Amino acid sequence: MAAIELDVYIDYLCPWAYRGAMWLEHVEGAGRIHPRWRMFSLSENHRRREGVDPTPVWEKQPTAKGLPAFRAAVAAHEQGEDAFNRFRIALQKARHAEGHQVDDPKTHRLAAERAGLDLTRWERDLQNADFLTLARDHTEAVRKGVFGVPTLVWPEGRSYYLKINDLIPADRAVALYDAIESIHRFAEVIEVKTPESEGTLAA
Repeated sequence: MAAIELDVYIDYLCPWAYRGAMWLEHVEGAGRIHPRWRMFSLSENHRRREGVDPTPVWEKQPTAKGLPAFRAAVAAHEQGEDAFNRFRIALQKARHAEGHQVDDPKTHRLAAERAGLDLTRWERDLQNADFLTLARDHTEAVRKGVFGVPTLVWPEGRSYYLKINDLIPADRAVALYDAIESIHRFAEVIEVKTPESEGTLAA
């Protein structure tokens, strides 16, 4: 069975995206999927929901929450897809498993070191990194109806936003993916909610 290519939208700020990424790492390791990691800015999403100035946050406030992390990831991507993925995982773990500040340059350098990047090249590329990739990914995400992270988008266009409140063990990761993919086959199902997510569960 060929691995399915999924677009997965993340923001390094988000713990849901971190747990989702750790889960999908196991699923990818089992040969089931090939994730293509895309950028979705929660800062921009929140700002647009407020209905304020339509100028994108990366043009108006390039140091807004999450944006420096995106730039650091863009610089890592200059060393190839594998280098980027190692950096992405290292940065997500540094933030959400160890409590480092996601937009701190020291955190970015730590992630680059752990990812085994050519640090001299990465620092040079960081100086030239821009928000073109973020702008493209975010615009495409909005077109697809993405509103949060992580959102998984299948090749035929259906997508799912997930909230995972704990890390999924490796021996259960594929089973969770299979369950979601099974629902995915039913076009009639457009939403699955729990009382916890809706906030209606009695105390």
